[in-house]
This record gives sequence, C-alpha cells and structure tokens, in this order.
Amino acid sequence: MKKTRDGRRRFNRAFKIAAVDRVRKGESQAAVARDLNIEIALLGRWKKRIIKKGEEHLYDIGQRSETGAKIAEETSQRRRIAELERLVGRQQLEIRFLDKALHRVALVNNVVSEK
Repeated sequence: MKKTRDGRRRFNRAFKIAAVDRVRKGESQAAVARDLNIEIALLGRWKKRIIKKGEEHLYDIGQRSETGAKIAEETSQRRRIAELERLVGRQQLEIRFLDKALHRVALVNNVVSEK
C-alpha cells in the first residue's frame, strides 16, 4: 500500500483481487473490509468492477482509469490549443507592428523622393 500526496492510501491490483476473492469465497464483505481496514463501499466497487469487466480493469497504483486517461488527454489538448492561440496573438501583434513600420518607411521614402 502506498499513499498519495494528500495522504490517501493506494492499493495495488494484487491486494484488490485478493480482497475480492475472499468475499467471493464466502466471507462477508463487512468482515473482509474490517480485517483489511478499508471501507465496505470501496471493496464493493472493486467487486462490482471485477464482476462487470474482469480483473484487468482493476488498475494498479499509478495507472489511470479509461475515464481519467480521456480527461488527461482532453486537458492536454486544451493546453496545446491555448498555447497555439497565444502564439497566434503574438504573431498578429508582430504583423501589425511590422505593417506600421513599413508604412512609415514608405512615407519617409515618398517624402525624400519628392524633394
């Protein structure tokens, strides 16, 4: 068992599977939860996930769920979009600056050539 930065406990896949196996072999969910010092609801979620999707969907420490991975990807994409929008904004400012400079140079050249 590891702890997250905020102090919550994280359980590896083997621990989760062993806990659910005990329940499936006949021990009461409350007794297993009490013995392992975990919440009954947490054990219930592990059991439900194994029954519905299989053991491979019980994620190990540090692995993201499918939903978490999608959220992370969307967040990454939003950051990239924001970065590109900032870049476009800077380029627009540079274009305006250079356009004004070009006009000034053209005006100065016209004034000089008229003399």
